[in-house]
Amino acid sequence: MKTSIKILGASLVALSSAMVMTPVVAQSNDAIVKIFHRFADEPARSSRMKMFEICSAQTGIEYEESYVPSEQYEVQLPIQLSSSSSPDIYALWPGGRAQFQAENGRIVALGDDWNDIKDNIWPGVQATSTEPDGNVYGIPYTFLPNMIWYNTGVFEAAGAQVPTNWEEMLTAAEKIKASGVTPFVIGSKHGYEPLFWFDYLILRTAGSDFRARLVAGEESYLDPKIVLAMELWAELIEKGYFNENYNSLSWREMVSAVAQERGAMMLMGPWIFGSFTEAGLEPTTDFSTFLFPEIDPAAGLAVEGAVSSFSLSGAGSASENAMILLKCTTELEPQVAFATMSQQLSANPGVTVESYDDADVHPFIETYFDTMSEPFHQNFELAAHPGLTEVAKREMPRFMTFPDQYMDVLNRLEERRLEVHGE
Repeated sequence: MKTSIKILGASLVALSSAMVMTPVVAQSNDAIVKIFHRFADEPARSSRMKMFEICSAQTGIEYEESYVPSEQYEVQLPIQLSSSSSPDIYALWPGGRAQFQAENGRIVALGDDWNDIKDNIWPGVQATSTEPDGNVYGIPYTFLPNMIWYNTGVFEAAGAQVPTNWEEMLTAAEKIKASGVTPFVIGSKHGYEPLFWFDYLILRTAGSDFRARLVAGEESYLDPKIVLAMELWAELIEKGYFNENYNSLSWREMVSAVAQERGAMMLMGPWIFGSFTEAGLEPTTDFSTFLFPEIDPAAGLAVEGAVSSFSLSGAGSASENAMILLKCTTELEPQVAFATMSQQLSANPGVTVESYDDADVHPFIETYFDTMSEPFHQNFELAAHPGLTEVAKREMPRFMTFPDQYMDVLNRLEERRLEVHGE
């Protein structure tokens, strides 16, 4: 059958490839797959649709695409899913949103279909995609590990070393502060930025398994391990290691502060690489990254970040075709195409650093790949129930102003946990 791809929005960008993809099962009928997503900007849209374009050519399955800007997506998605022309495939973060959909919306547990393709995905990302109920509701295609980014010149001027444990972190921070530079830059303009710190401190004090149970609603926010994490964070704030005016800073302003040597370190994802180079800094020479340091050796070195996926609604006559098309996107050819066009990390471990154009970024990518030997966790904003995320995004910035009130923050989180998850 001749493939006919219907696109709503800008046209797809062509990308030639000589790679051969593992054959997939042909479509069962002529039903057109409807895809709904939040990637309105280029090249985010075209790189993701390139995966489906390649798979459409491989399978003969047609698809239609529609999208809204990301800031409208959370509002529009439930409307779209409840309509008479519900999308077959839609963009969704694994974690709390997927769990919420499983309880209240249209979403398909992948079951044996997941087993067919999971080896196409990094082991850490596989674990992130598995929800507390044991099901997988989305097929991932990219991951974004959060690391500590630092200005190498600031470290050198202060005589500070890159830390590997908490004591070394405190030593470096004290030396940097004594040199007249703020050790840690943080923002809270959008509310989620401080949650990266909250996440890593829990992972480093309580460990990977505890943190997974926590976001699933099975552990208390008043647990001594969580209290310890907040006490360590409060100590950093009280020592003056963080910047002021964080409420007005987003990640862009945070990058500017580190690039201009007003701050030494910031905790953020790989999307900020280009902002450092645009500011005139040379990769590895002027800036680099390191993994959040160890606090308790027994807790391990799990990684926190974000995993993006597409899910199936199970609605309409194209469900079978949608599953075939979506499974195909995990294969090497569409994943290489995505990585090459987007310059974002692929969830497929077979995609090598050669798919990324700028050789300067290769050492950073190798570092990201190295993190995948550790458990990978969806960040708190995406992993927790939306009701808890709402509280955390409000309370953590307040904690930054009043660090001695950390128990008030934990009590509010625990109250909401009991409301949404029960005893």
